[in-house]
Amino acid sequence: MRIVTYMLVLSFVPYFGLCQNKISGKIVDELGFPVYRASVEINATDNITYTDYDGSFTLIGEKDFHWKINIKSKGYKPESFFVLNGGNTGNIILKYDVDINKLLDGSSGLHQKFYWDSWNKEMLFPKLEDLLASTFN
Repeated sequence: MRIVTYMLVLSFVPYFGLCQNKISGKIVDELGFPVYRASVEINATDNITYTDYDGSFTLIGEKDFHWKINIKSKGYKPESFFVLNGGNTGNIILKYDVDINKLLDGSSGLHQKFYWDSWNKEMLFPKLEDLLASTFN
């Protein structure tokens, strides 16, 4: 009888792992590329994980109803989402922050204008004073 009891108890052991409250999903940017090393945390807890190369993450929570997860990554706006009853969140899209948008638009001022002098066949870069004067005019 004890052997039957032990067999019965051991047959339920794998199911205990499935009853954990697991949140999984994938973080992508606005272009659909995965975001690597984005932090995903359950709000007001120390439970935090980071996305892998595919942008995928898995968190295990203590509660069994709903969670608020916070997602942060450098170059993106921080986001918060509510997840009901664990499960898969699907793709979560992070938006670029202001600095990255300026860089992508070409309006960041990080590029320096140059001119091609066809007579001497060389590139001419404006002096710093000329560049500053054109910026304020």
